[in-house]
Amino acid sequence: MNDLATIEKVIPNIGGALKRAAELFDSVHSFADIERVFLRGQGLSPNTYRAYLTSVKQFYSFTNGLNPLQVTPADIERFYDDLIAHVDRNTAYLRIRGLKKFFAGIRNVLPIYTSPFEIMPKKLQRKLNTTKKGNRTKAALTDHEINALLAFLRADSTLKGKQNYAAMYMLVTSGLRASELCSLRWHDIENVDGAWSARFIGKGNKEAEQELYASAIETVRDTFRAQFRRQPTPDEALFWTVPQFKGDTPRAMPYHTLWYRVKEAGENAKKAEVIQRDIQFTPHLFRRSYATALYRSGMKIKAIQEKTRHASIDTLVKHYIHDEEPATPYLDKVFGSIYV
Repeated sequence: MNDLATIEKVIPNIGGALKRAAELFDSVHSFADIERVFLRGQGLSPNTYRAYLTSVKQFYSFTNGLNPLQVTPADIERFYDDLIAHVDRNTAYLRIRGLKKFFAGIRNVLPIYTSPFEIMPKKLQRKLNTTKKGNRTKAALTDHEINALLAFLRADSTLKGKQNYAAMYMLVTSGLRASELCSLRWHDIENVDGAWSARFIGKGNKEAEQELYASAIETVRDTFRAQFRRQPTPDEALFWTVPQFKGDTPRAMPYHTLWYRVKEAGENAKKAEVIQRDIQFTPHLFRRSYATALYRSGMKIKAIQEKTRHASIDTLVKHYIHDEEPATPYLDKVFGSIYV
């Protein structure tokens, strides 16, 4: 069994797989090739795609353009050690996790491929999975901050300002992911017995339904009318870009535009001291704030799980509900009447 013909007789189709591997190996000469061959067209959500892209791009740069099919566990360990020198353990952990998913994804393109994570010693696996101890729940806006931010955004009467207000009002009152909001069309939204909801394809290409806030829907509709001077048609998107140059035409707002709008609005709100904490503004901040607002208003965890469409209550509580509060008011209820 020392030639391809003999191998093919023993293991059918391996010849084609090896040829495919050789073709892929020869086709990767730059990071652009990696993105084209292994990332684009894989059906990834915008968030997942960006996470993969960041991790893989950093790793590719660190290894001076090493072909991904040549990567070994030792290469990944050296990359991790370099990361730890510049970022905290949680960030390094997320970068490695992104790499792991990327190399697992190569199997979708090349079934005979073996990921370096599959042959990695257990000692190294434990090292790469180390995270910083402590509460990993990311921050959420308080009720006061949400209302202050919305009031700040509403004061901007430009078309862009109206869109920012409507989009962030919609995000914080629906719990929608930004990619889901951008994909919605007016025919996806319906009102049944006075209750608004949207039906769409959500995370994992699953059919999803989300309750919407009536006031937010009307705000989005008003914004559309302000831009186009007419009512929306069923097939049109909820949000559209604002042309920057003469001759430009509006197009359905893509995720990256909404992401930048949220980031810019957050920076402006902090400069104006409307938001006085150093909090990172991303569309997902509003999803966490939605879950936290429901929790603090008294909604039960199981109901919040349904509204956020989380498979795991543990994930919901650990990563989405921010509930830091002082113990003193509760202690006062117990001991306040005794020690006065």
